[in-house]
Amino acid sequence: MSEHATENRPRKSLRESVCEIDRDILRLLMRRHNLLRRMHTAKGHLDPAEEKFLREAWEAAASRVSRDPRLSSRLFTLMQEVEFLPRPEDEPADKRPAFNLAPATAPVSLAMRAPLACRDTRAWLYLAAAAGRPLRLEPCLMNDPIVDCVKMLNQLGASLTRENDGVSAMTAAPLASPDKVVHVGCSAWNFYLVLGHYLGRPSRAKFVGDPDLRFADFSVARRFVGQMGARLIQAVPKSDGLPVRLECSGVLPDTVRLPADAPVELAEGILLAAPFYAQPLRLNLADMPARTVIYARTLPILEQAGADVRREGDCIRVTPGLSALPGSPRLPLEAELALLLLALAPSLGGSVRLEGVWPQTPAAQAGWKLLQSLGGDLRQEEGDTPAIGLTLASPSDLSAAGLDLPEHFPAEWLPLPLALLAQTALRHGSAPLPPALREGGTDEFRSDMTSFCSALHLCVEDGVLRPLREEESAGTAAGRGWNAPTPVWALALALAACARDKQPVRLGNPGIITTLYPAFWTLYNGLPAPKMEREPAPAAPAQRQRRRIITSALADIPDLPDDEY
Repeated sequence: MSEHATENRPRKSLRESVCEIDRDILRLLMRRHNLLRRMHTAKGHLDPAEEKFLREAWEAAASRVSRDPRLSSRLFTLMQEVEFLPRPEDEPADKRPAFNLAPATAPVSLAMRAPLACRDTRAWLYLAAAAGRPLRLEPCLMNDPIVDCVKMLNQLGASLTRENDGVSAMTAAPLASPDKVVHVGCSAWNFYLVLGHYLGRPSRAKFVGDPDLRFADFSVARRFVGQMGARLIQAVPKSDGLPVRLECSGVLPDTVRLPADAPVELAEGILLAAPFYAQPLRLNLADMPARTVIYARTLPILEQAGADVRREGDCIRVTPGLSALPGSPRLPLEAELALLLLALAPSLGGSVRLEGVWPQTPAAQAGWKLLQSLGGDLRQEEGDTPAIGLTLASPSDLSAAGLDLPEHFPAEWLPLPLALLAQTALRHGSAPLPPALREGGTDEFRSDMTSFCSALHLCVEDGVLRPLREEESAGTAAGRGWNAPTPVWALALALAACARDKQPVRLGNPGIITTLYPAFWTLYNGLPAPKMEREPAPAAPAQRQRRRIITSALADIPDLPDDEY
């Protein structure tokens, strides 16, 4: 090629060069992943000595180019755990690249028993196991956090069994604190629950969990447990997540004061375990901004379980012992899922009725106010079988009035109102965003919101949602399928797809929803009138009775010579 032709070749833009480098990085990560798989042992894991060697080599190389701990520690952990799709030649021929969201656009008619609140379910299972008393809860979500909690408590000596959509606790010895490796699963709340159990007694243990908890930040708990005569040690240097080792003296002070940056889950774990401590405990929550959540979510459970708990201003005093643990306690429904299911009525029109009790937490009350702002007949039925119902003649139109988010609406629930506004933009051409979505949230949320809107062929312009133009749709994730970062984002995409137009809406990782609500796709694919109750098993055919014939005939067995035997 001549020098003149080389000079006339158009240069790549900086944007294109960065995209090309990103593709090279992905190819290198896939190659690294394949090499690691070849290094795995017969049990399918990397040898700890090999992983230590790779980690130390990575940290030494990273320290020469950056002082950012995210590069030297977190990125290495992510590279160790990331998963890739199989190669095209290894992929089944019938495997779809993405899940097409196409619910029937007809008025919904849904009536079902709402699943019980996930955290309340685990709290009651712990109380029953720690007391060694029988308990039955149904219908439970049976998602990963609950299943992991059942396995975790059984590791500690509980006798819990799963049956269909319920969990039963059998009469057994009170929960012990064995010196062993305890697997807490994927939920940080499970970790704080078992941490609170161990803190009140002389013990030591090691806690491990799923890869997500390796990126969690438990540094506040590590600094706090010294107040309760314990020590928490990170097993991986320069890491704030799991695995960790715990050593407890069992010597507790009369009063413990939680710091302002302590997570709510830490306080809940200690309060739930306090009735089983050897001495009374006074927990001071004055420094915690979210203490009202603890009051609303944990104190009713302890009171219903018969614990001697008293609130003294911003302090909670718990005396050891449970007077009366009910065999079938009354739990509220899971507000996060109930909010989504009730939102099917304003999304498609029709009616939704959920049997259950609406929670009294600040977040749930904010969700109730959001449902009221959508119009329709929202009611709460009392009686022996309480239920929540929402009926609308036609889908809601938020194009003019917009949507005002109530106070205390949780940031992790923001994808759901965004999905309702996306429906309006798809149906009517535009939808104004409230300030909480337009200006609030973290950088990560705004990035996820942009990606979410792109998957729906929408964009945000001057605080208004509008459809993408044809030239803007090229290269978006809409045609390929969008990978939702969390289960709530995936639920929001499924909800927004109720107003899809001609363009398809695809979800690249539909399995992420089943980690939160395993029965969701059965419900979603059965719209507008899904049947959530299991049909009874068919009756087994009657076994044919055998006939016994009695006769007076006798058999004459001849004598045989010895050589015939």
